[in-house]
Amino acid sequence: MIEIRIPKEIKNYREKLFFGLTLRQCICTAIALLICVPIYIFGNRFLPQEAVSWVVILIAVPLMFTGFFRYNDMAFEQFALEIIRFYTSPQQRIYSYEPPFMELRNGYMTEELITETEEKKSRKKRLFRKK
Repeated sequence: MIEIRIPKEIKNYREKLFFGLTLRQCICTAIALLICVPIYIFGNRFLPQEAVSWVVILIAVPLMFTGFFRYNDMAFEQFALEIIRFYTSPQQRIYSYEPPFMELRNGYMTEELITETEEKKSRKKRLFRKK
């Protein structure tokens, strides 16, 4: 009998393409290979092997994180943006209190003001009407 593994949450399902990797992972791996292999091959002519290896690692790690890293259903770039926003935005929150019924009161006051102005206009019209 054929058994199929079904994830508990449907959003967790990722379709696998090649070697058990998703399309995003395959693309990021291919980009990392296309960039890093030529750098390593041609970089050995100009720099020592250890320096070229570190350059390749520093280039490959962000690309691989982009493809493989997920945290709370966020991709790496979304997670990185949230971290940047967290550290660049003010951490001390400004406390401001607005009473719960202030919006209702403001609405009532504007309605009352509108009716008063309409009444004044109608009174002026009555006073200046020719008889």
